[in-house]
Amino acid sequence: MISKFRTFLKRIFVKQFMYFMLTKVYGMKIHPTAIISSKVRLDKTNPHGVNIGAYSVITTGVVILTHDYISGNGVYKDTFIGNNVFIGVNSIIIAGVKIDSNVIIAAGSVVTKDVPSNCIAGGNPAKIIKTGVAIGKNGQLIKQ
Repeated sequence: MISKFRTFLKRIFVKQFMYFMLTKVYGMKIHPTAIISSKVRLDKTNPHGVNIGAYSVITTGVVILTHDYISGNGVYKDTFIGNNVFIGVNSIIIAGVKIDSNVIIAAGSVVTKDVPSNCIAGGNPAKIIKTGVAIGKNGQLIKQ
């Protein structure tokens, strides 16, 4: 009983502390209902470029980039993740990409281009796997 209570308190305080650090200290635009794993790597080179919408779930090992040093002189680009988006484990979101609302990104994907609404994308580089899908709260696929 005590261990469950301790785990509950830890989850609440860690989540609140992490949200405070990301939004107030770094200046990232993250909706309070978004669920972000503590093992996510958000780009702190250009933290103001991180935008995560309501009821999105970012799982462990995901990397979200907001800068591009390869193209030359260090270009900063905003990366947008819409509402009700689920990003699978160990996916990489390249700088400047916009993922619209109601999208599922498969695990291990490398998203290099914009992803439209109501679809499932996956692969390296990520391609649209299925379109016209219904995605609910927290990026859950609704059976059709």
